[in-house]
Amino acid sequence: MKKAVTRRVRHAVDHGLPGGIRAALSELRRRTVFAYGRPLCSGYRMRQRYDDFADWYHTYVTSGVGEWFARSADRLLAQFLGPGDDRLCLDLGCGGGAHVPALTSLGWRVIGVDISARQLHIARRTGLSAVVGSADRLPLADESFDAVATIMTTTDFDDLRLVFAEAWRVLGPGGRLVVVAAHPCFGGVFVERDDRGPCIVHPGYRRHQRVEEHPLLGDGIRSRVGVVNVPLPVLLNALTDAGFVLQRTAEDDSGQPVPPLLALAAIRPSR
Repeated sequence: MKKAVTRRVRHAVDHGLPGGIRAALSELRRRTVFAYGRPLCSGYRMRQRYDDFADWYHTYVTSGVGEWFARSADRLLAQFLGPGDDRLCLDLGCGGGAHVPALTSLGWRVIGVDISARQLHIARRTGLSAVVGSADRLPLADESFDAVATIMTTTDFDDLRLVFAEAWRVLGPGGRLVVVAAHPCFGGVFVERDDRGPCIVHPGYRRHQRVEEHPLLGDGIRSRVGVVNVPLPVLLNALTDAGFVLQRTAEDDSGQPVPPLLALAAIRPSR
């Protein structure tokens, strides 16, 4: 059974990759990055939603309206994650790999995980090593990464506590988690913005819930796959409840009167 699971994981990651990437994965396996026996994926409905819109979303974040947000997120990553020095970073919820260039430019070696096989197909075309998996049940071994970055994903997860607990598990002691997210106060479901920057927060901000239909979902990814409204205390408490120590916070450098992005850096304490 263990060998069968191992073969499935290796095929999922290796398929279609050039020789250099396969060689790098061989080194990573010696560090026991991929755990045996863990489910490779769950949450069929969310996986199917993102599979259906994978190509559209990749264009949206790399050359469409979402590109501005992606580049702002990349600058926050650089500020909070810092030089990689050839260490290993997990891109948790990597999608089509839009933020991988920012991570590798900092000197990190990157493995991606995402629930959408179609998005990972797009990501692998850029050379990313990646595996299909659910963020709340990662198919990865304990203490196998030096850093975890998750970018623009917090509103996808129904229970952030489980996601951050898994991030804590796969990080080594002293490892860093960086979260770049839609600002809970100013970028949530119930926030109405205008072209000049100001926003109106409508009733509903305090509710932690998944929203499938709402006039304020707009015409981006939220209207296609739904979104979880995450109040600020829910985000912060999920982080600290998982055992992380919050080190630093920042908002984006857009210059807008109200910032759309929030970044958090936290550490898994050393023993």
